[in-house]
Amino acid sequence: MGISIHYRGGIDRTEDIPKLVEELADIAESMDWQHQPINDDEADPDFFGIIVNPKGECEPLTFIFDRRGRLRNLADLITDQIEPTEYSEYCATKTQFTTAETHIWIIGLLRYLKKHYMSDLIVSDEGEYWETENRDALIEKRGFLQGKISALAGGLEGAKEELEGASLDEIVGHIEGIAKKLHEGD
Repeated sequence: MGISIHYRGGIDRTEDIPKLVEELADIAESMDWQHQPINDDEADPDFFGIIVNPKGECEPLTFIFDRRGRLRNLADLITDQIEPTEYSEYCATKTQFTTAETHIWIIGLLRYLKKHYMSDLIVSDEGEYWETENRDALIEKRGFLQGKISALAGGLEGAKEELEGASLDEIVGHIEGIAKKLHEGD
């Protein structure tokens, strides 16, 4: 639960990957975001790119490319999954717990990359800022979801002792009951 930005695509020209990585590193440094180049010291790596970690409680942005220049997700790098699977091209970052401004900056960065490096970049923004550029709607959606997350956490915390020693089916039933009550309150 929470707002994430999903993205996939490939770089228009594989020879531009080092330039893109350098530019993303410069952007990250100017924003005081952490970043980590991937395999920049290898002569012929299977994966090459950069991981950018925005400030706050935001999942990292991964720009990891395979030899064909297609974006690959972090799991492929970690598991050394050279041949892509049906899920390999899907990258995402959760922004629910960072600021709306960081979410907006990430969308701006993705727009820049689409314009200059990745013309086939596809973005799906659960906050709908990519599609609408409506900051107020993004903030409203984030607030709504944060309220639901907090309410669910509160309901689960209250059930901790009650469910001690319960079976898995009883626990699942209890969680479903809490979720149903929250949904009825909409």
